Amino acid sequence: MRDLRSAIPAVRVSCRFRCTEATVGEGPSRVGSLVADHLARHRSAILRRWLRKVSRHLRLRQRNRNAAVGLINQLPLLFDELRAVLTGSPAADCITGEALHDARLHARERWRQGFALDELYLELDLLQRCIQASLRAYFASGLSREGQTEIHECVEEFFSAAIRDAIAQFQTQQDRRVNDALRDRDRALAAQQRSEERLRMAADAAGLGIFEWDPTTDTAVWENDRMYEITGQPREHGPLSADAFLSAVESPEEAEHLRTLLADRPSVEVHAAAGFKKIQSGQHCVVEISGRFMPDSSGQRQVLVGILSDITRRAEAENALREADRRKDAFLATLAHELRNPLAPILNAAYLMRHSVGSPSQRSWLQGLIERHAKHLAHLLDDLLDLARVAAGKVRLKKEVFDVRRAVESAIEMTAPAALERGHRLEVHGMTGAPLLVSGDATRIAQVVSNLLDNAVKYTREGGHIQVSVERTPRHVSIAVQDDGMGMDPAIIPSMFEMFEQAPEASQGEKKGLGIGLSVARSLIAMHGGTITASSEGPGRGSRFTIELPLCNGASDLPQEDALREVTAPISRRVLVVDDNHDAAASLALILRGNEVRVAGTGAQALQIAAEFRPEIVFMDLGLPDMSGLDVAAQMANQAGASAPILVALTGYGQPEDRARTRAAGFDHHFVKPAPIEELLRIVENPHSE
Repeated sequence: MRDLRSAIPAVRVSCRFRCTEATVGEGPSRVGSLVADHLARHRSAILRRWLRKVSRHLRLRQRNRNAAVGLINQLPLLFDELRAVLTGSPAADCITGEALHDARLHARERWRQGFALDELYLELDLLQRCIQASLRAYFASGLSREGQTEIHECVEEFFSAAIRDAIAQFQTQQDRRVNDALRDRDRALAAQQRSEERLRMAADAAGLGIFEWDPTTDTAVWENDRMYEITGQPREHGPLSADAFLSAVESPEEAEHLRTLLADRPSVEVHAAAGFKKIQSGQHCVVEISGRFMPDSSGQRQVLVGILSDITRRAEAENALREADRRKDAFLATLAHELRNPLAPILNAAYLMRHSVGSPSQRSWLQGLIERHAKHLAHLLDDLLDLARVAAGKVRLKKEVFDVRRAVESAIEMTAPAALERGHRLEVHGMTGAPLLVSGDATRIAQVVSNLLDNAVKYTREGGHIQVSVERTPRHVSIAVQDDGMGMDPAIIPSMFEMFEQAPEASQGEKKGLGIGLSVARSLIAMHGGTITASSEGPGRGSRFTIELPLCNGASDLPQEDALREVTAPISRRVLVVDDNHDAAASLALILRGNEVRVAGTGAQALQIAAEFRPEIVFMDLGLPDMSGLDVAAQMANQAGASAPILVALTGYGQPEDRARTRAAGFDHHFVKPAPIEELLRIVENPHSE
């Protein structure tokens, strides 16, 4: 801010020069000193006159009065400055600095309080007039008129210089404020641009499109390229209007819902998802719109500012989860149904046998009924265990090189009784000729083929036709199971191999099985390096399942005929059965009749009996009420020393880690309940056989 220091000294020099020319011989300071003394004596009157004029012209409000008081307090210094200019005394240089400093403070204070430049100019102009009037009165008194013109001109130049300096100071300050405002604006714009750029980068990284839509003109501004990628709109064609966008929404209901959000609720947030057909390719996708209506840059209209995202993958994953949840619920319902079905005849047969109802042939039939349905329950549990093992990736194949026909024959033997019961005609082709060698687990291959045959029996009407064929191709062996049953809709065939998926209901039937067989079969065949496929010409036209396995050129590990065993008399053995389930323990003891059998229901009881009885074979449940069967086995082995018994674990757990624990505890065999009776009898007959 330019101050008065550069302006008023020039006035002082000019005034001194003119006073010297007018009063030759008297000294320039004498007239100025007399005038300065006059102004000092009449200072109070000048101030009152000035204050009345200021009040009349500016109509001072309260804040103006405060500023006027500040000016009044500074007037003595202004008078001292003017007197120093008039007298030209050496002390003027000392007085000038303080007076000009206070004058600048006065100007700043006035501007800070909201006064404009013209108000400050008026105040100084009125003060000048009051001083000039007092000087005219002084010279009109007749005491002396020496230097009158020069004195008036000197005062006028003094105030002119002060006003010019104030104007320059005001202009400088205004320029500084404008420059500061421009710099602040530039910084704000730069910060806004950086923020918008970061937003665009974040949106691009997240795959979000940014848009702004004006409902008044139905025009849009797309802020990034992602909008064009999501919608499939060519960039050279520009953004889509709302109508054009809604016309590409696949569902009329979703389009109408979105149109309602845009038209009827402009003051709330907009959030919707819809299926969308991309503009150029027609590809299906699912988009999600999120936005909010807010004022535009003019503040006159509401525009929608929002983001658009492609959520196709998320929507597909959610649909897959819902479908998996649906299949799981259907599986649980089917599992409950399948488990209850065999329980009814078993309980009925048990009731009849308990009351000794019927002839010996009927009781024999009841025993066979119980056995069939118990095996069915065991088969269901085996399927569940296979499901758990496959899902956890814990299936271990016992690989060997074998003739695949051996597995097919085994599967047919397992399924033939059910097919015979329903009157099915079973044809088998390709079971002769050179061996068809494959490398894998013969038991698992037989399980898969048996599962396919079992499905064919279930979904083929009574008296239907089932055909099994084995064929050789250059590199593979093909096993096909074909029926003329209920068939399948070709559209659902890919999902038939998914977990818990079943064939749709027949027109006059119901679903059978747990819906896990095909999923397990696909996993097992894949572990052998093969494939399993399905085909059907439609409902009611039968189905065909085909397995392809790679042929093996290695040496055959085909089984040889068993040597004739020497017939020997059965040996009675000491057997201890340990199980807290009394029915299971008692029934197994009855099966082992002919041997010396003891039964224990707890671990402590088993140890006590073993110490006295010294069993040769121990069938032990692992989940005993007082201690683990693993601990009982360890203590029993310590008791017996070198004559430790053969330990056979009977448990509901059959995972590889469960078998590893029993093996580490010293068990010789591990069976999952319900254990095959023939295997248990074989162990009793020959305890040391593998």
